[in-house]
This record gives sequence, C-alpha cells and structure tokens, in this order.
Amino acid sequence: MGIVSGSRVPWEAWNIATFRHMHATATSPHWLVALAALLATLPLYASFALTAWQLVRSRERHAALGLTLALAIALATEAITSAFAYHPRPFAAGFGPAWMEHAANNSMPSTHVTLALTMSLIVGLRRHTGTSLALIGMSVLMAWARIYVGIHWPADMIGAVISACLSSALACALLKLVERQSRRADCFRPGQI
Repeated sequence: MGIVSGSRVPWEAWNIATFRHMHATATSPHWLVALAALLATLPLYASFALTAWQLVRSRERHAALGLTLALAIALATEAITSAFAYHPRPFAAGFGPAWMEHAANNSMPSTHVTLALTMSLIVGLRRHTGTSLALIGMSVLMAWARIYVGIHWPADMIGAVISACLSSALACALLKLVERQSRRADCFRPGQI
C-alpha cells in the first residue's frame, strides 16, 4: 500500500491524519520523547517476564505450549505480510523523523504490540485476568509510544490487534484439535478396551 500525502482513500487519509496528530515534533518536550523511546520497547520485555512468571507460577504447560504456538503463528503472519503487502514506516515514507533508531523495514503489523497482545490473550484465556489486564496496559503504552516516536502508523496497531486475535484463536483451535486426536488415539491402545 502506497502512502500518499493527499490520498483520497479514506483509510489512508485517516491513518496519515491520526499519525500527524500523535507524532512528536521538534517542539515536543524532550523528556516525553525520551520516555516514549523507552516505552516503545521496554514493555515488551516486561510482558515476556510477567507472562513467564504467571505461567511458571501456575504451572500451566498447556498454556505455555499455546503461547509458543500463537507467537510462532503471529511471527509467520508478519513474515507473510512483509513479503506480500509491504508498508513503509512513517519516517521512510517521508512523514517526519523517527525519534529513535529503527530499520526502515515493513511496518504492518507492529511486532512488539502483536506479541504483547498475544501474551495478554493467552493469559486471559487461562483466567488470569489481572495479569492479562496488565499486559494489555503495557501494549497500549507501547502502541502509543511507537506512533509518537514515528516508527509506526496507527493502522499498524490495528493490524497488531487483528494479528494477535487471529494467532491466539488459531493456536487454541490447533491445540484442541491435537487434544481430540490424542484422546481418540488413546482409545485404540492395547488394554484400553
């Protein structure tokens, strides 16, 4: 999808206008830009740590397997999107500077936000509501920060939500299918009849 400043496509026009409204400028407070640069990455590591702590504490191997599968599906989805639907980052498309170092690779969807939201969904499905809400909060902060520092579009965050939901749903469905097949196989073991 090409980014054109005077685009007549409503989706692109919304994306560009929202980005311009949210993006830091040369007159933005330096402390806020520095904070956003930290929040653009740090919450992902905190999300991994919090998720690992929750799953280890509750000894949920099945959830850990589901999470691993969902994260793998999310990363595969991103690779496919990059290969077939490249979308330049705002700074690469000429819409202002990036206020932190970042490669000018595909922007859609935001990997950081996708991974954090996927963790929140898998943990939430295991009824760890407090942890899930904390992960969602970190995802929202990260989404804002990545737009603010100019390395993502608002549409990339919508893509991240969609990718996380689809990846989590597909991982859960695949695990249920494997469980059903495993139970059927157990019925045919010698001595089980």
